[in-house]
Amino acid sequence: MSAHPFGRHAASPRLQIKLTVAVLAGAGILSSASVWAQDAQVVAEQEAAKPVTSVVVTGVRRAAQSAQNIKKNADDVIDSIVAEEAGKFPDKNVAEILGRVTGVQIRREGGEASSVIIRGLPGLTTLLNGREVYTSNNRNLYLADIPTTMLSRIDVYKTQSAEMVEGGTAGVIDVRTARPFDFAGFSGNLAARVEDRDKSNTRDPQVSGMVSNRWKTSWGDFGALFGLSYQLGRYHDEVAWNSPPSNTITSDPTVTGPFDLGHTNARGDRTRYAGNWAFQWRPSNTAELYAEGWSTRIDHDMERQFMISSMGWNADSKYTLFPGTKQVDTMTSTGNLGALSSNQTPQDDSETHQGAIGGRWNVTPSLKVSSEFVRTYSKWKQEMPIMEMSAHPTTITASTYRDGGAYYNYPGYNMLDPNNYTLGAFIDNWSSSRGSSNDWRGDVTWNAGEEHFFREFSGGVRLAKRKSSYQHESLNFLPAPANLPAVSSLPGLTCPSMPLANDYGMNRWLVICEKYQHANIDAWRKLYGRDGKTPADPYSLYTNSEDTTAFYGKTRFGFDAGKVPVEGTLGVRVVKTELDVNGFSNINGVPVPVNRNVSDTDVLPNLTVKASLTDKLIARFNAGKAIQRPAFGDFNPGVSLGATPDGEGIYGGSGGNPDLKPVTGKNADLALEWYFAPTGSLTATVFKHKFENYIIRSLALETIDGNRYRMDRPRNVNKGQLEGVEFGYRQFFDFLPGWLGGFGMEANYTYLKGHLVDDGKEVPFAGLSKNSYNIVGLYERGQWSARVAYNWRSKFVDTFNYRTLAAPVGPLDLIVDPIKTADASISYRVTDNLGFTLDMENLLDRTYHDYHGIASNPRDIRRYDRVVGLTMRLKF
Repeated sequence: MSAHPFGRHAASPRLQIKLTVAVLAGAGILSSASVWAQDAQVVAEQEAAKPVTSVVVTGVRRAAQSAQNIKKNADDVIDSIVAEEAGKFPDKNVAEILGRVTGVQIRREGGEASSVIIRGLPGLTTLLNGREVYTSNNRNLYLADIPTTMLSRIDVYKTQSAEMVEGGTAGVIDVRTARPFDFAGFSGNLAARVEDRDKSNTRDPQVSGMVSNRWKTSWGDFGALFGLSYQLGRYHDEVAWNSPPSNTITSDPTVTGPFDLGHTNARGDRTRYAGNWAFQWRPSNTAELYAEGWSTRIDHDMERQFMISSMGWNADSKYTLFPGTKQVDTMTSTGNLGALSSNQTPQDDSETHQGAIGGRWNVTPSLKVSSEFVRTYSKWKQEMPIMEMSAHPTTITASTYRDGGAYYNYPGYNMLDPNNYTLGAFIDNWSSSRGSSNDWRGDVTWNAGEEHFFREFSGGVRLAKRKSSYQHESLNFLPAPANLPAVSSLPGLTCPSMPLANDYGMNRWLVICEKYQHANIDAWRKLYGRDGKTPADPYSLYTNSEDTTAFYGKTRFGFDAGKVPVEGTLGVRVVKTELDVNGFSNINGVPVPVNRNVSDTDVLPNLTVKASLTDKLIARFNAGKAIQRPAFGDFNPGVSLGATPDGEGIYGGSGGNPDLKPVTGKNADLALEWYFAPTGSLTATVFKHKFENYIIRSLALETIDGNRYRMDRPRNVNKGQLEGVEFGYRQFFDFLPGWLGGFGMEANYTYLKGHLVDDGKEVPFAGLSKNSYNIVGLYERGQWSARVAYNWRSKFVDTFNYRTLAAPVGPLDLIVDPIKTADASISYRVTDNLGFTLDMENLLDRTYHDYHGIASNPRDIRRYDRVVGLTMRLKF
């Protein structure tokens, strides 16, 4: 097989007959390196000139067919999600859509999907068009910041090859945006959406658009693309909670119950702007220059309205126990009870920009070279005043476990009367972080010919310089001074809390209004004896610089084992990382500058072998080594100490660890994949990961300046391992008669088992669900298409040895109940250029329930918005 001028492989004749040009464009993208990201596009353009004998598929089927061919033709273990058409995905941001991928789990809160883990682990790397991308001082990008309207596809790598940017012991998520040469000529689209949320009772607009064109001139082919996106999302999350169990009854130390109960409303107003652009110039069929970029800005204002209610345990408290236990079920107390109204009102502003310029040149039909330079800049800041008031009820009636959470009332006490409150403490928080990097890479590939055992040799170098910094306020806690004015005497000070959508007893209380806090922040500081914002806490400040030099070499080989074609890759990446850590350490109460220089060299080999047992059955084996660098903040030698003790007199605190080592993972995957139809496949993968220097955060009691603190610090553990199996199934039932032939299904299941070795003991991974699955029902026929998606994951441990509770109550783990979600959508295409989609998120009104060791010792019961959206899409 001869080499294509840009593509590594030209499509086989059999594949050309089966696939449309659009499918070929998706299926031919085999390399993860950004410099080769558009090779398949040229293949598709040349295929467009050839006769195609198949029926053209569109929409959901085309997306499924493209994703299936990407997986089939790839060297690595990969799952992809491809746009149904330009920018059309079933979810509105990257994090949400990843929840459909085999082995990927997400958590939704704050109005959208947030954290993403692969195979139960958080150690992943995020790429944008094959380039490293991140949010401020983090290692990864907050994936919800990328709207799906500007994407062409998302690739989730479970294994990594030598040319990929290092990092990600769990996997790599590569987000691909559209480019002008993806289209035959002019293309444009506009999407307008409105969302209705039930608990926040809001209706929010979202608008996005993209326009692209290309021109043939005497100077070659030119292309330009521009895209913009605007999203407004207002949300409401609510929580009923118990504090950890403790020995609350002095007369019977075997009885346990919480000291406090509480309610929390989280209300947010998030505005997200995003834009992308791309230019391409191909002066000949052997050379191309390009420049592209992406930007996002997020303004996120929220308030977390807390009511923290003391149960007022005393000798006269009356209580009942759960039958057969020593756990408190219900109780009634009278006396001078504490009820704290605390309103946290963070205002976050963040923005991220990335630009790239590069080119590639086919020096000869067998030799091609490329080069690219990338600049990334990101910053984040937050202002978060917390203003508190105390109410003074005299009676509380409570149930520690009703409908999964805490329930309580204050009989005869009006929690909406400002005369029943007095002003409390003021916590004046602010923080900021920045991150930037310059990144250059050069690559060369020589094609030796398909007739040889070693068919291709490639190599390259990457130089990157990354800077990261963070700081937050000092002396943030201001106790209430004497002679503060009465709450009722300050106009506009208080607002009723948002009503709880579910019945947790007391439904509303007064809080200090979010708008009042930010509008009067300087006057409030003076009221509490402070003039202006405090300087940065030196122990929070760090400025890190990281220089990375990486070289890789890789060969592609192939041979026939009897009648079975076998192909594979063998490569190695050598990475030298030089880290310069700068912060402050507390020496006898004095901040002393600390500088730490660390240099590591990692050798990361990789092997892939793929055997085509038949035209439809593929077996593959992948083995390799990967690293995951610690978060920049984890290196900080300073500590942050809380100013308010809990009910046991213990303060909270956190700190870093400048001696952390990167996590290393040795990974092996064995897969069998059966592709029985253009949109039909059944796959199974068995995998095992072994880790060294795995990083966990854990609490430990420390005494600092005479006070006891629960200090949260990162540290390396000796080793660990994870093993499991994944199954995936996809099929459209085209063989069924008539309208039944429009049905299809996607399903996947993941089983995970693993542990860490910590101080000689085996402990499970935090956040690891042993079982998880997705089932997606699909329908597409004529102008109609629909989908119903259900996701389930089994219970998992959120935190081991939660809050370091001492015996006989502890130690206890914080365990999360199984999580299940369901979403649905239906679309109607009025014309080829106009369509509408109605979708619903959170069909089941899901709950998040975690508990202290056993379910009848709950911590949180959380509920979220149910969202109904209507989208109009226009192509032109």
